[in-house]
Amino acid sequence: MAGLTIITGRAGSGKTTRIMRQIADAVAHSAPGQLLLIPEQYSHEAEKELCRVCGDRLSLYGEVLSFTRLAALVEEELSCRRVLLDKGGRLLAMKVALRALEGRLKVYGTAQRRPENLTALIDLLSELKSAEISAAALEAAAEKEGGALGEKLRDFALILAAYDAVTAQGGADPADRLTLLAQDLPRSTVGTRGHIYVDGFTDFTAQEISVIAALMDKNVPVTVCLTCDSLSDGSEVFDAPRKTALHLIAMAKERGLPVQVEQMQPKPGQDASALSFLEQHLFTYTPEHCDDASDAVRLFTAPDEMAECALAAATCLELVRTRACRWRDIAVAVRGFSGYARMLESVFAYYGVPLYIGRRSAVTEKPLPLMLAGAFEVLSGGWDGKAVLAWLKTGLCGAETTELDGLENYALQWDLRGGIWTRPEPWTLSVAGFNERETEEDAQTLAALDALRRKLCMPLKNYELASDAAQTAREQAQAFAAFLKELDLAQTLSDRAKKLSGRGLGTLAAEYAQLWELLIGAVEQFASVLGDMPMEWEEFSQLLLAMLAQYDIGTIPAAQDTVSAGEMDRMRRRHLKHLIVLGASDDRLPAPEKPELLLTAEEREALAVQGLGLSSPRGDGLYRELTLIYNCLTLPSETLTMSYPLSGGEGETRPSIVFTRLERLTGKEARSCSREQVMLAAPAPAMELAAEKSGAGSAAARAYFAKNEAYSARLRELDDVAEVSRGSLSEGSVRALYGEKGSLSATRAESYAQCGYAYFLKYGLAAKKRARAEFDPPEMGKFMHFVLEHVTREAMETGGIAQLDDRRRDALVRKYIEQYVRDVLHDFRDKSARFVYLFRRLTDMVRQVAADMFAELAAGDFVPYDFELNLSALGNTLTDGENSVTVTGVADRVDGWLHDGKLYLRVVDYKTGKKSFSLSDVWYGMGLQMLLYLFTLEKTGARRYGQEIVPAGVLYMPARDVLVRAKSNISDEEIIKERAKQLRRSGLLLQDPAVIEAMEHGDCPQFIPVKFGKDGRPAGESLASLEQLGKLAGHIEKTLLALAKELRGGNIDASPAFRSVQDNACQWCDYREICRFDETKDRRRWQTKRKAEEVWASLSAAGEEENA
Repeated sequence: MAGLTIITGRAGSGKTTRIMRQIADAVAHSAPGQLLLIPEQYSHEAEKELCRVCGDRLSLYGEVLSFTRLAALVEEELSCRRVLLDKGGRLLAMKVALRALEGRLKVYGTAQRRPENLTALIDLLSELKSAEISAAALEAAAEKEGGALGEKLRDFALILAAYDAVTAQGGADPADRLTLLAQDLPRSTVGTRGHIYVDGFTDFTAQEISVIAALMDKNVPVTVCLTCDSLSDGSEVFDAPRKTALHLIAMAKERGLPVQVEQMQPKPGQDASALSFLEQHLFTYTPEHCDDASDAVRLFTAPDEMAECALAAATCLELVRTRACRWRDIAVAVRGFSGYARMLESVFAYYGVPLYIGRRSAVTEKPLPLMLAGAFEVLSGGWDGKAVLAWLKTGLCGAETTELDGLENYALQWDLRGGIWTRPEPWTLSVAGFNERETEEDAQTLAALDALRRKLCMPLKNYELASDAAQTAREQAQAFAAFLKELDLAQTLSDRAKKLSGRGLGTLAAEYAQLWELLIGAVEQFASVLGDMPMEWEEFSQLLLAMLAQYDIGTIPAAQDTVSAGEMDRMRRRHLKHLIVLGASDDRLPAPEKPELLLTAEEREALAVQGLGLSSPRGDGLYRELTLIYNCLTLPSETLTMSYPLSGGEGETRPSIVFTRLERLTGKEARSCSREQVMLAAPAPAMELAAEKSGAGSAAARAYFAKNEAYSARLRELDDVAEVSRGSLSEGSVRALYGEKGSLSATRAESYAQCGYAYFLKYGLAAKKRARAEFDPPEMGKFMHFVLEHVTREAMETGGIAQLDDRRRDALVRKYIEQYVRDVLHDFRDKSARFVYLFRRLTDMVRQVAADMFAELAAGDFVPYDFELNLSALGNTLTDGENSVTVTGVADRVDGWLHDGKLYLRVVDYKTGKKSFSLSDVWYGMGLQMLLYLFTLEKTGARRYGQEIVPAGVLYMPARDVLVRAKSNISDEEIIKERAKQLRRSGLLLQDPAVIEAMEHGDCPQFIPVKFGKDGRPAGESLASLEQLGKLAGHIEKTLLALAKELRGGNIDASPAFRSVQDNACQWCDYREICRFDETKDRRRWQTKRKAEEVWASLSAAGEEENA
């Protein structure tokens, strides 16, 4: 009999069970036309349940439908199936509509320029259509309202009419589908017999109401189930379903249909459990509470969201072990689920809990759209190096990861950007950086990198040229399609899908096929919908990415027995036994209202007054949210677990009103989540806990694993790894890494003295820090050395230092700067404008340093004898019988003074930094370089220079510009004086008045670090007698041999030299991330700064001990 039946009742009162039994009874009696209308997101669950109740006969006599599936069924019967625009197509249709309205819109005239505006307008139009508000109604409302709202509404009316005109010529708008369904139903046989049931809704849109009205007109019984306590009064939580029921009753009465209202009541005794008590009193705000002896409601706090996920996984394991349930009997719900999804996936996998997340993931998170966005970023950013590398590393550009490693290092080394990526000429920048000596291997590597960048970048370059030439949307789409073809993207995606399938990752493999179909569909729609609309590449790229952002991809469970997880409003599980709710903090539950983009809450209320109701006016949103929470929390039949994190992404959090309400209802306080107890729930986290060796939980885990051979073996491996020290190298490893002879340059000796582990990484494993080819201090030093050496050498060959005037000196400096630019920098080829600018600034500093150096040489009798002297050629080997060190290295400059048949030599080192000579460092085995060179020359120099050699000292020469920090009122004379002070050399010189005079004439030296006492003799800590120099030479030899002994012994301890927090070997170490210095196992070698007299005293004492 035709009529309307409204079945109301609270959650769990049996409404759904009753109508399913009615359907089952009808099916059993072969009564056709049993239709169950259900929300889209619950249709699969309802279908399974109805199949379980009705059996195989359901397919003959009944069907589960959503509104959209009902529309498809009617369209198929009437042969009026419409081609619907997808989400991307709707975006394009809106673009066309707005372009047609150019000059007519007052508020949204520029909306088409930004894709996000198109999306917002589409959402609003969908809302208008759902509420069955026409363009004419908007125009009428605009006339009544006037003002700013009137202008908005008038714009909306024009946009809606133009949009409908566009969709009328092409694909239909899915937002119109239910309106068309209501119009088609009278002509359809669907619903003309049997019984129509509607379940799972809280309320209906205007479109859905029209469909239900059309079904009522079919003269068949209609039964609607609504979760509601009473139609007359009751909790505000049920306001929406209450109003819906009353509206449906009014509709039926208007049609003269009989109406029956049935209120379902809980069965006697059913309300004795804590969960039933919760269902009845959750939002009644009464002071009652119940004794939850069965622990059906459990409340927890966790330190953070990750700890919550671990708690959920542990709870699932506990429920399966102790409650005799299956994984599928458990669900995890979160309001604002996207913030928890990735953490849940990761943690549940770690704990070994099978999980299915019922969500649709955004296409923009997938590799294909990321690759396209990367390509567009490259073009819009002018081929910026970082953007190019990010694009190439998406894995869809035709290169393997191993191939890209070398290209990435080279690109970062030279900061490649702009046209260098796509130019036809080959790359020429050396893979060795600013190294004059490029090997054949370097040249081959460069050629391979050049070929790789051509292969990878040319498809994108060709697309750039084609898109620049394209003038319409269709031409832009065609250029883009050609780019995809040249990339061979279809084959790349197919190959990747096959690999994923081979690894058992069928779901991911299927995603790649979906992504390709979505992309091709988007490009085809672009060409068909926008056609010959004028369009430049920038607009095309923004629109295409905006189109792709409209799509999402769903997945199906890989197994039947899994824990399900998802958003609270998608939870509709019958027979759910256990529910775990995470994130119950006040910023998440209830969910905050979303900001209105186009219409404010006040403007919506104004429209509601005129009878144009969109989404609920202000205030109703909270009640709807409470209804959603109620429907979710009343799903489980056995346990409800709820938690909230004490801290979130924005700091400390507070519990939700729902959480505190549960505390009051159950009389319980939330328990703190025990990290140890949670980790003991599964083998993997328990193993992690056992490895920590700290606390009772760790001890319990170790005791458990000790009983299982497989786990105990794994635990022993972890313990062994944890106890392993850096150890030492075997004799064979030492020879393999450092060579048979063990040559040790002064630089390497200092490096080993600084830290044995850093030395092992740098010179043993040849680990290199990824560095840009910039003019940093090492490269500045090479440049400085080159110019100073060549200028000084030519000056000596053409009359000597004394004959060199300022003009001639500057000309020589300029000559060798130009030679360096030509021969080493290749005339700045491929160098950036910034590089050239910084280099030009550096040339001014070189001129100043050269002037300072020649002024020093002109002030004394020492003259340069050697430049860039290779000490290896002198053949000096230190040995104590067991260990030997072959001295290698390069001295920047060697100066000499021939006097009384003896050649006094000093070693000069150019320093672009601020390093100064320290006798204390020498004592500890550092800063030996120049002294080692000096004493090597003392031993072997006679063969080279043909004279008896006397060591005259060592000097650090500042090879840098000096900036004087001073007050604004300082005089020019004071500035000159301060600058000269900072340019003074540091070092150690022979304490011989004649030698000091030969180095710099006069008793007031400007360059050398010497002062004169009252007796007129040179004095200061920078002086040493020949005897002291001899003792120092012996100390350096012993130090080097000791270092060699350690090195040959394989010591690689991380024992860095440590002088202070600001001055230590770790401060600027390239290997800090690799080393991970451990305070409990490694040790620092503290080096207290020693005064010069203390060093000399120690050297004398050591000499006396040896002679004793």
